[in-house]
Amino acid sequence: MAVKELHFNSVEEIFKYAITVENRGFEFYRNAAERTSNDTARQFFEEFAEEEREHKRVLAELYKTWKAEGKWKDDVLREEHKHGMDIHDPIIGQAIRKGLASDSYDTTAVDIAIVLEKEASAFYSTAADRVEDPELQRILRWLAEWEDDHLRYMVELNESLRETYWNDNNFWPF
Repeated sequence: MAVKELHFNSVEEIFKYAITVENRGFEFYRNAAERTSNDTARQFFEEFAEEEREHKRVLAELYKTWKAEGKWKDDVLREEHKHGMDIHDPIIGQAIRKGLASDSYDTTAVDIAIVLEKEASAFYSTAADRVEDPELQRILRWLAEWEDDHLRYMVELNESLRETYWNDNNFWPF
């Protein structure tokens, strides 16, 4: 996605595109969950699919309120960004890494997820820079932070998977 090439003429266009971005993420994670053969990896992808579904819900609620009332309903912005599966937990993290490492599709899906999350974050950040409404800017930056949380999570997981793969295959020169 070439964010700099996107041009929006209205708030409605921004929200339509944002919901499309979130729907793509939802479909990707849902498909990854369906395709994996590992239960832990399935649960991991299903949780991220639900996160993307929640993003769509928040966007729809924000836009609907703005359209009906002419103001932003910012109480949804108080919701915390959280993940159900903690990759830093010694037991859960190991189970996630083991589950994802059991199938090359799953590790590739994490690589693709990094790209999707990076593009979503860039979209929200760029859109925030281009709108004049300070409240909409705040909302778009909040959404960018939510995507950044996903991105950081996936990057950390990917690095951990790579380390595990290198160790398991004796790729270390020392």
